[in-house]
Amino acid sequence: MSSASSNRSQADALAGGAAYAARRTGSGDAIGPTTLLCASGRGGSGTTLISALLAVAAAGEGHRVLLIDADDFVGPLAMTLGVTPRASWQDLRGGRVSPADVATPVSTTLTLVAGGAARLAGEGAPQLTSAERKACLRRLSALSEGMDLVVIDCGARLESVLAAITPHSGERLVAIASGADPVGLASTYALCKAVATRHGALPVELLVNRLEGSEAARCFDAIDAGARQFLGLSLRLAGAIPADPTLDAALRKGMTFADAAAGSPAAVAAHDVVTRALTVRPLSRSGV
Repeated sequence: MSSASSNRSQADALAGGAAYAARRTGSGDAIGPTTLLCASGRGGSGTTLISALLAVAAAGEGHRVLLIDADDFVGPLAMTLGVTPRASWQDLRGGRVSPADVATPVSTTLTLVAGGAARLAGEGAPQLTSAERKACLRRLSALSEGMDLVVIDCGARLESVLAAITPHSGERLVAIASGADPVGLASTYALCKAVATRHGALPVELLVNRLEGSEAARCFDAIDAGARQFLGLSLRLAGAIPADPTLDAALRKGMTFADAAAGSPAAVAAHDVVTRALTVRPLSRSGV
């Protein structure tokens, strides 16, 4: 690493540490913007679409939103939102760039940190270790200063969820369940269990995707009952996003995400979810 890169990395670390210290409460708990860790127990549950819907809904109301794509390999959010990022968060490894260099403006109120492979390291760069992944994602906390909402698309990889968790009181896991079938219920419960085992104080909410009404309620009740009985964990229903074939078709035809989502049932439901999330913050916590 060059001395310039080393100095910049150290400066970023010092700045991040100072910002973190300034965000602590008198009890020692860190505070920060409302942060939604969107994750699922199995692939194909719609974490990317839901993360985008939540972020765009909040940004559309004038809230300052940071959207982070924690995917290591593809980084689908940049394509979903129609932007071309210069760098991904993996480029933070080794101090090659600063957090500001990986921030891509989507609108005046929405900023994306792209996922996927490092774009500035060239081909053949080794995969991140768990420690490197966590360090890179922690450095992004510098971008959350002044934000009203941070949405992190963790996908279906537990490793991504654990790397993204930071100890501040505005943070919560949004476990996304995409079906009431036994496999879907079991995988969502397994995600809640895995996170609760490691971070017992982290609030966990359940967002039901592609179901609504009584079907969504039954899905939540089944997972919540298991969490209460076997984990001593009480879940909160974040809401439900209905299946929206019209939105899916519009995106496949190449419409921009904002145009395709405008007024759609899924977008309306996401707006309700994120409005509640910004209104109700978890209680101060420790031990995460």
